[in-house]
Amino acid sequence: MTDSEQAILKEADDNLKIAMELDNENRKQALADLEFIAVPGKQWPDDIKSQRLADNRPCLEINKMPAFVDQVVGDQRMNRPSIKVLPVDNVSDPAVAKILGGWIKHVFNISQADVAIDHAFEHAVSCGYGAMRVVTKYVSDESFDQEAYVQKIENALAVYWGPHEEYDCSDAPYCFILSDMPKEIYKATYKKDGTGFTGGDSQFLARWSTKDTIRVAEYFKKEPVEYKLYLLEDGRTEKILGEQDKVLVKQERKVTGYKIVWRLLSGDGVLEERTWAGKKYIPVIPVWGKEVNVGGKRYVRGLVRNAKDSQRMYNYWQSIDTEVVALQPRVPYLVTPKQISGHEGMWQNANKMNYSYLLVNFDKDAPDWPHREAPPQASSAMIQKIAQTDQEMRDTIGLQKASLGMQSNERSGAAIRERKKEGDVGTFAFTDNLARSTAYLGRVLLDVAPGILDTQRIIRLGLDDETFEFMEINKRSEDGKIFRDMSIGHYDVRVSVGPSFTTQRTEARESMQAFIQYYPQAAPLIGDLYAKANDWPGADDVAKRLEHLLPPEIRIKNEMKQAKFEGREPELPTPPPPDPNIQLKTQEMQFRLEEQKVRLAQEKVRLKTIELKSLLELQGSQDNIKAMVENILKTRESAASPAGGNGKDYTAEAAAIEESDNV
Repeated sequence: MTDSEQAILKEADDNLKIAMELDNENRKQALADLEFIAVPGKQWPDDIKSQRLADNRPCLEINKMPAFVDQVVGDQRMNRPSIKVLPVDNVSDPAVAKILGGWIKHVFNISQADVAIDHAFEHAVSCGYGAMRVVTKYVSDESFDQEAYVQKIENALAVYWGPHEEYDCSDAPYCFILSDMPKEIYKATYKKDGTGFTGGDSQFLARWSTKDTIRVAEYFKKEPVEYKLYLLEDGRTEKILGEQDKVLVKQERKVTGYKIVWRLLSGDGVLEERTWAGKKYIPVIPVWGKEVNVGGKRYVRGLVRNAKDSQRMYNYWQSIDTEVVALQPRVPYLVTPKQISGHEGMWQNANKMNYSYLLVNFDKDAPDWPHREAPPQASSAMIQKIAQTDQEMRDTIGLQKASLGMQSNERSGAAIRERKKEGDVGTFAFTDNLARSTAYLGRVLLDVAPGILDTQRIIRLGLDDETFEFMEINKRSEDGKIFRDMSIGHYDVRVSVGPSFTTQRTEARESMQAFIQYYPQAAPLIGDLYAKANDWPGADDVAKRLEHLLPPEIRIKNEMKQAKFEGREPELPTPPPPDPNIQLKTQEMQFRLEEQKVRLAQEKVRLKTIELKSLLELQGSQDNIKAMVENILKTRESAASPAGGNGKDYTAEAAAIEESDNV
């Protein structure tokens, strides 16, 4: 073992001790909760159980805890969380966000992520601790392309996070996963004799770990990395500058980032070491139960912890009741030795065998014997206690009979639904915590995506209707531009919890059917959607045929939307030739409009002509009047002149003046 390996083992041992001290008490109680639910005999205290078994008294376990856990787990499986990717900054591409969302659905499908999520959630409900992880693998032995997979972690109590404040432990500087490897596999893989990892406590690992296994530890650690970040004049930010970008640097600063280093440790040293493809998050996802902080100390619990005492009391009273009832046919007979003399074997088996008669000798000193004593009677208080502890379990957990599908005092459907709704609200914290963990799972996948989707390739994308399509990413054009570049932009996730697509499709089909019955005119517009929502063979083919009956504007809109997502030119449908009848009618209407326009123009010309003529006539009248007035004025001036008489007829001139005045 080299000096550097010894230093790493020393560092890992110190960090693991810190992580264990932070959460040791919670893990002990979580382990006890799991054993209480799943291991037979763990619902009785050891001393009481030993004493009762020594006295040959019943120790029944009527284990009701799995029914409560199964109810919450079943509700979660009917309402699974789903991830949607959203762009964050101005350089993020909505089309790339859609591709990443489809890629995450593809990852869920190929890795059967539901198994990992369900396993983690069930353990979080049972004891408060669940976990899953993300790993990467090469697509094949002849390829450098990698795929991401979501895997379950069998024993979440063997997962330790470093100090953290965030719910999802995204700020933890390190994380450990302890496990036991069969010694034969260890030797064949690493060619070493095999010395187990000695750090940490083994109480939360498999109890069957023996000399045939080797303990190993997976050690994730965030190691700081410093680099320069450049802001260019065109608004781009770059970590590495090309020659053409050096003159465009507007600002620069030092940044401290991280790289995630994974190591596999044993007592023999560092068995494996590699850098994780992600840059920000350790790919281990916790799923917690309910958390509360009391005086700075964190407490984690599952669903059943507060109901354990009620379960123990229920077992105790059921055992007592069973004991009383079981003793009734075993009430001893009162006999004398003389009466059973010679028949001892028959009388010794009287409580075990169904004899039709028992032989007895007459004893004059005990003429009324043999006879039985009165058997013990069941206590009404005991029956009441059984019912009371049964109700206390439901009250403590928060799930009443209606939530468990049992008959209760509710009679109407509305009352049953309301009581069931109360139970769902009481346990919703577990489902909500799973949604938070699923959001972190989505961020881990987004963090690792640029590291493994870094080449020009065709990937499979999952769609919302549980089908798939293929898309080419990182496609480089002739001018060097990259389309659908997975390394540019920042993206985040949004998680929604609801019924599966199958359930949603059933509800959608029923709703559309009712809508079409109410509004038949909508059938040609939503017929293709209704066909897609059905499960009968050929439904997709029928939907495609019905799409051709949609109005052209809807088909064009759908085609343009799909072409934009796929990065191609839209294939717009060729418009059909015009109908001759419609075309003739259109021409007739256009001719009539033109004829009407000509008539209107002619009418305007005629009216304008009349107007001009009237103006001319008015102008001529005004000119005549003006000449007459000027003539009269001249006549008056002549008449007023002293030498203006000259033998003229002034009477006639006066009459003309008077006439002009009248005018």
